[in-house]
Amino acid sequence: MLKRFYVGVILGYRLPLILILNACLTLAGYTLAACLRFDFDWSEVVPFLGFPVLFLLLYRASAYTYYELNQGYWRYSSTRDLVGIIKAHVASTTALAATIAILRPAVFPRSILFIEFVLSILLQGGARLLVRLLCERFISGIPRFANRARDVLILGAGDSGHLLVKNILQQRRLSYHPVAVLDDNDNLQGADVFGVRVVGRLADLRRILSSSPTVAAVILAIPSLARTRVSDMEAVCAEIHIPLKRLQSFEDIACVDVFDQKEPISVESILQRENHIEHEEAIRAALQGKRILITGAGGSIGSEIVRQVLHFQPSAVTLVDNSEYNLYRIERELKGHHSSPIRMRASLNSVADEKRMLRLLLDERPEIVFHAAAYKHVPLLEANAYHAFLNNVIGTRNLLKVAAQSGVRHVVMISTDKAVEPESIMGCTKRVAELLVQEYWRGAAREHSDSGFSTSIVRFGNVINSNGSVVPLFREQILSGGPITVTHPDMERYFMSIREAVRLVLMAGTLGQSGEIYLLDMGKPIKIAEVAKKMLALYGRRDIPIVYTGIRPGEKLTEQLSAYGEDKQQTPLRKIYRLKQKSTDCIDVRRWIVEVEERMANLSDEEIAHELRSFITASIASIPLAEPSDSAAARA
Repeated sequence: MLKRFYVGVILGYRLPLILILNACLTLAGYTLAACLRFDFDWSEVVPFLGFPVLFLLLYRASAYTYYELNQGYWRYSSTRDLVGIIKAHVASTTALAATIAILRPAVFPRSILFIEFVLSILLQGGARLLVRLLCERFISGIPRFANRARDVLILGAGDSGHLLVKNILQQRRLSYHPVAVLDDNDNLQGADVFGVRVVGRLADLRRILSSSPTVAAVILAIPSLARTRVSDMEAVCAEIHIPLKRLQSFEDIACVDVFDQKEPISVESILQRENHIEHEEAIRAALQGKRILITGAGGSIGSEIVRQVLHFQPSAVTLVDNSEYNLYRIERELKGHHSSPIRMRASLNSVADEKRMLRLLLDERPEIVFHAAAYKHVPLLEANAYHAFLNNVIGTRNLLKVAAQSGVRHVVMISTDKAVEPESIMGCTKRVAELLVQEYWRGAAREHSDSGFSTSIVRFGNVINSNGSVVPLFREQILSGGPITVTHPDMERYFMSIREAVRLVLMAGTLGQSGEIYLLDMGKPIKIAEVAKKMLALYGRRDIPIVYTGIRPGEKLTEQLSAYGEDKQQTPLRKIYRLKQKSTDCIDVRRWIVEVEERMANLSDEEIAHELRSFITASIASIPLAEPSDSAAARA
């Protein structure tokens, strides 16, 4: 209460003080203008210090109030304040000139008005600039702690880098001292950033740190830097045991209108999803120096797998995708941005083409395969069961077959919660793929026991900002003015970030040995309508309605992460679970796929959909009855 009282007293006296200062500067400017006009002859100056001064003070005070120049702190003055001062002086000087013209005093030199106009702007602007300089140089410069300033290296000489260096130099209480700047722009080499020299490029980081033992930290001030480049910087700093701090651009935080953003908006925070990345060393031990192949490498999940895999320094990475544009996009992102000696190949290929996939795997000899290639749009696949079966089922069969033949040691398949007691064609194809992966480990692994072939499955829910998910759809609808379409007010889904999903995929590459299914603790499901409301609040749009369109074919109100006959067990790794399943050995998945494959050219989409649903029903019926405790665990 006492603190509030003092603040109130200070604020109460502040406005009168500013009014007095403005009046004094106005009076000083007018008096100096009159003195200049009459060569400092006071006998001629005094007669003009009467009513013109009173009217000028009145008009000037009114103009300053109108343009809100009595508000704010002079220590934060900017060019915007100068524009306001000029407007206020134009208005007040014009009003004074009009008053003099109406009253017609005896011989009033009009040159005084022009001289006063220029001098008063200089005095008002100069006073504010002086206060700002004093505050920046002395008040902000007083350190709170007696510790010696620590040397820091700044990465980036752009807008964010300039802002960072300027604030560090002004806020000396932070005990930081920028000693050098690195930037890849050729035009900035050798330039100064507020007195701090640009001494090289980002690729020189290791050399600069090795030759500068006093540098205590590195601050990255390039928010748009590609993730692979950031990983490189992190690896160099970790090697030299120097912390790397990342600066988000001020514009991204506060100044950019969300309606002008071109990048997908991040909503992890409003959906209350953690974004912590764990188990670094275990994954590094599994991937470092290995040959890795990633199918669907151009998709949202596949491309993030590529980025994270490169961080762990494999010996070779092969990118496979049947979309020319997606493959070109991820290759372009990575090209020239990864300085480590990792051999990369981009292969335009489809997992549905068994012979070409075998040729590719025999050429590249991958040790670990991450299978992210799949069609996943639920309503679209309801009407295109043929291609859903071809890509998601036959493509997975082909990949497993050629992987076992070419010496691959481990295949990780990405599945979905829609494969649990599926109702959609997409869910059915992914469930068949899950059964196929498990059967291939039991059958094909025994046939190639000397190869040590193993498989695992990763199952998760909706991935925030992935292609085709609700978040990009809602964003597009908001930017176009609405409405937002939601199928049902009670529709709910599990959500996770792309980084969480991919980290789970990589962990399965270290854990899985026998066709097991892994899932992440995804918390509680979130209603889609709540996601829509939170995104509307994030964009500040209360005028856009939410329209409920009805459940589409193949959709369920609620998705599950585990099904009947699946027992969730904790793994040694936090928040990662293993699903232990009842045996379904009586179902021969591979034989059924061959039978459908032989006839599918003559089958309609409806007939293929019927085959899929019939097979899923039969596979569920083949699961042995569970004990009560197992059933309860499966539903937990």
